[in-house]
Amino acid sequence: MESNWQEIAEERSQKITELEAENAELKSTITVLQQRISDLEVRINRNSSNSSVPPSSEGLSKPPVGNRADRRSKRRNPGKQPGTEGKHLAQVESPDEVIVHRPDKCLSCGEDLSKGEVVDIEARQVFELPKMAAHVIEHQLVRVACKCGSNTKASPPKEATAPTCYGPSIRALATYLSVYQHVPYDRICEIFADVLSIPISSGSIASMVSEGGGLLGLFTETITDLLRDAPTVHFDESGARVEGSLHWVHVATSCLYTLLTCHKRRGTTAIDEMAVISKMTGIAVHDGWKPYRSYEVIHQLCNAHHIRELQAVTDNLGQAWANEMIELLL
Repeated sequence: MESNWQEIAEERSQKITELEAENAELKSTITVLQQRISDLEVRINRNSSNSSVPPSSEGLSKPPVGNRADRRSKRRNPGKQPGTEGKHLAQVESPDEVIVHRPDKCLSCGEDLSKGEVVDIEARQVFELPKMAAHVIEHQLVRVACKCGSNTKASPPKEATAPTCYGPSIRALATYLSVYQHVPYDRICEIFADVLSIPISSGSIASMVSEGGGLLGLFTETITDLLRDAPTVHFDESGARVEGSLHWVHVATSCLYTLLTCHKRRGTTAIDEMAVISKMTGIAVHDGWKPYRSYEVIHQLCNAHHIRELQAVTDNLGQAWANEMIELLL
């Protein structure tokens, strides 16, 4: 009888040990799963306001700015801010055209006012575009006969490259609309046709943009040198499609100058070819991405990224200190 009780006790003790081990294993699994759930929740909650996710990837699901907008709206009213320079349409001293409007008769008694004395003139100026049309310049290349028997033709100006061609101003406007205003080639063609009555093809615009880019050599070298000598330069990069494949637009900017380059690579190869951070003497401001850290310069982390990360702490963990730190940075 006593041996049976011992066997039962040993079985129960062994069972308890097994259950304790199983319970410990389940606790460990639960801890891992909870961490995975927490990580997934953080990933799901990522957006452009609390991470480096680009706003373009959020589509219609882009959330409202939230607390940051509230904070900024409390500090700044809509419209012109106190102390800033106002902008308004001011009258000019020498208008291009003056039209005099004189009343024919008195509004009180109906008397003829054609010979009445002028007592006051109120000026109202209307700013208007001139009639917009192509200004065609014909360059006639005169050929002159010499007494030696040969004929000599005058050389054309550099812009007159063919019997008909587009002038520098048209080429500059097409490049400006494309590169700076980001207007698609087809839309630029429509603008020239509808507004200026100048026919132009998308292929011609592409050639103009390419030609303009080819003339930027000295400009790019000058901007690069100025950025290298700047006290502070900000660096960043963003993906972009070039002829259907992923490229990277790299930016280096100071308070005065901005350099943009496009490269198939994102890392040090592209950064080295940009040749700014590798040869600069000032402070490099960036988001802490590892390739930037490999350069021997003074580094400063970007406060805009700090604010996003602090916003993520607020959104995902609900910790009040993060909001207070955002206020401090702002």
